[in-house]
Amino acid sequence: MTLFLTVTAARKPRVLTPVALVAVALLAACVAQPTVPTRPESTQQTQPPALPPTTAPAPAPATTIPPLLPTQPSGRPQPSAESFPKTLAAAGTGPAVLALARQAQTFRSAGRPQDALGQYERALRIEPKNAFVWQAMAETHLALHNVEQAESAARKSNSLARGNPWLELGNWRVIAAALGVYGDSPAAQAARTRADEIGSALAASSGGGALPAASAVP
Repeated sequence: MTLFLTVTAARKPRVLTPVALVAVALLAACVAQPTVPTRPESTQQTQPPALPPTTAPAPAPATTIPPLLPTQPSGRPQPSAESFPKTLAAAGTGPAVLALARQAQTFRSAGRPQDALGQYERALRIEPKNAFVWQAMAETHLALHNVEQAESAARKSNSLARGNPWLELGNWRVIAAALGVYGDSPAAQAARTRADEIGSALAASSGGGALPAASAVP
């Protein structure tokens, strides 16, 4: 019996081509080199804008009290007291207002101040800027013990008097009396002082003696 021995030839080693060698080398280099983590760029923190320095609010200006007697600008002569009218008729009031003032005076003399007040209100609707009628209304309110209305009407008369000292004298007397109802306050004292100063100035210019204030009686 013949034995056939099959001899398996040994495999020859595979020879790599140049292209394969380059690929293997590149793969080995990538595996050997450690991966360095990239550092994120530092972000610069934005500082908030500086707030402007706070400043305390300016204090409110102090309330100034006007002088007791108005001062005339330098170079202008002081008008004499006699150049101002003393009565409603002398002020050039119209006949309708004069008639209402006469009727109001009749009511006041009869002890009916409320009726007199109605006549003065009608007169003011005709001549709303008549300082004499405003003064008469102030006196009538004072007789009715309407002290706030009396003070307000007297101040309104002063604002329309245009420096007439006869009107201002009566108005400040009404204001002093109205403020005096609440006690001897500094405001009441100031009103009396102003009335006394105006009265003294009028008395000195007229040769002395007590002088009456202006009157709305025609």
